[in-house]
Amino acid sequence: MKKLLLSSDGSENALRAAGFAAELVALAPDVKVTVLVVNDILEKMKYYSPLQTPVILEEVEVFFDEKVQDAMERTMAVFDKNKIKVDRVVKVGNPAQVIVDLAHDEGFDLIVIGSRGMGSLKGIVLGSVSSKVLQLANCPVTIVK
Repeated sequence: MKKLLLSSDGSENALRAAGFAAELVALAPDVKVTVLVVNDILEKMKYYSPLQTPVILEEVEVFFDEKVQDAMERTMAVFDKNKIKVDRVVKVGNPAQVIVDLAHDEGFDLIVIGSRGMGSLKGIVLGSVSSKVLQLANCPVTIVK
């Protein structure tokens, strides 16, 4: 294994996934790790009418930027604590599709992701990001509880 993609939303399960990835790197120090945080603001905005969108977008854009920054900082703390250098990537879009596309386009050997970062009824009804990644990915996926 040469390249590992860790997707994080800053949730407890995502941070456990980061810890798992750090343990893997400790066993294979030549593995290149990339931390991906996906800003899913556009996915959230699909549920509002076009007339509401400009006003709501202005109000929530700052919230999502802060959410992404917090998720990245919390995740990086896991790697910093273990003195592991990683690349950081932030993308906007549907989280599962962004994760799968990046893994495919950049030739990652493994995706590591936490289970049920969302923790809501929506995740149960629509399916979790980790489940979708598992179904769509062309490389192995490790889901950490």
